[in-house]
Formats: sequence, C-alpha cells, structure tokens
Amino acid sequence: MRGKRVLALIATGTLALGVTVFETVAGRRISRRLAHTVTRWAQYQSGRLQGFRYRLAGGHPDPTVEGRVLADRVRSTLGPLEHRLDIPRVHVIADGHDIVLHGDVDSVEQVWALLGATGQIPGVGRVKSRLHVGLVPGDTRPSAGASGRTKAS
Repeated sequence: MRGKRVLALIATGTLALGVTVFETVAGRRISRRLAHTVTRWAQYQSGRLQGFRYRLAGGHPDPTVEGRVLADRVRSTLGPLEHRLDIPRVHVIADGHDIVLHGDVDSVEQVWALLGATGQIPGVGRVKSRLHVGLVPGDTRPSAGASGRTKAS
C-alpha cells in the first residue's frame, strides 16, 4: 500500500476510527484538519463524560466561591441565554455574593429571564439590575454580525 500511511487510530469505547493519509500536500492538509477535528471531538466528549460523572455522583458547585469565580460562573451561564435572546453581551460585576448586571435588552421579559437565570446560580446572593430596556439605534444584534454594523467615517 505504497502512497498511504495510517495517521491515527482512535478507539473510544466500541467505536474505532482509522484515518488514512495520501502522500500529497492536499492530502496532508486534509488529514491534519481531520486529526484536529477528531482530537477536539474526543476532548469535548471527555469533558461531557466528566460532567456526567460529576452530576451522577451528586456533585454541586461550591456556593462559597470568591467574587471573580462567581462572576465567571454567571457569565458562562448567561452566554447561551444571551445568544438565544439575541441581545448584546451583558456585563457582570460581582460584589461579594451580590451580582450586578449591566447592559441593554429589548424587553422587560428579557430582563426577567436574565435575572431569573442569575438568581438560580449557586453562590449568588442578590441580583441587582442595571439593565436598560430598549436598544440604541446604533446597537446591532449579535445575529447581524459585521454586516449590521455601520462603517466609521
């Protein structure tokens, strides 16, 4: 089998995946990209398995963390919600176990959704809202991307 090499053999449980590489520049490029994709997928699945084990063992986040860690925990929880609501990023400030949310949203319902999600995070004491209802005309939704932004003159 001249001209081919086995790049990787990955075994995950009962799944085995073999990747072959052609001896061309394009083949090496494709195989590197494929190996990178497979590696990232395996790391992602490993993290999911670790989280599953944590939840199965009855683990809970530590509610006595410092403000920096709590603010990061709030940001990571609000990120998917911000994406789903299609609103600009909400700024999170932690003052001990009190959280201050600052930013712009479209409606009061979005304010309540953000406050409710923040209040359910372990370690959060009080949630203060500095959220403003109504986006400024210059603001764009994250879904608009670069095409929704105006060019600076």
